[in-house]
Amino acid sequence: MTPGAVVRRFFDLAADGDTEGMLELIDPDVVWFGTRGGVDAHRVVRGSDAFLRYLEEIEATWEQFEAEVERLIESDETVVAFLRETARGRGGLDVQNETAVIFKIREERIIEAQGYLDRDEALEAARLREQLGSRNGSDCRIE
Repeated sequence: MTPGAVVRRFFDLAADGDTEGMLELIDPDVVWFGTRGGVDAHRVVRGSDAFLRYLEEIEATWEQFEAEVERLIESDETVVAFLRETARGRGGLDVQNETAVIFKIREERIIEAQGYLDRDEALEAARLREQLGSRNGSDCRIE
């Protein structure tokens, strides 16, 4: 499975609530860094169980929460996922954000992830901005 396919499968399993399937795609020593620009920017979560608890914590904050993958940009073992996050607060407030997550994949498992409120910042951090702007972008695969 390509790194992009791993990330796509992870989001499909998350949407279905399949935590067992998600665990198969997450390295036991995974590290999740909080979302740059977000309230959890300085948070670091280590280990697959803590990673899943963190995702559950995010969802529990909202009455409804969805993360739709709009685009995946893959280069070697790095995948940048552009997401459209839609949530409804417990008081009825609707929120929509266009965010990004950088995933590092090794041996078909997620070993590291970090969210970004700014998609351009994510591309810069993943060192993909110049490649996407090049004439052929041959080092990247865009899904």
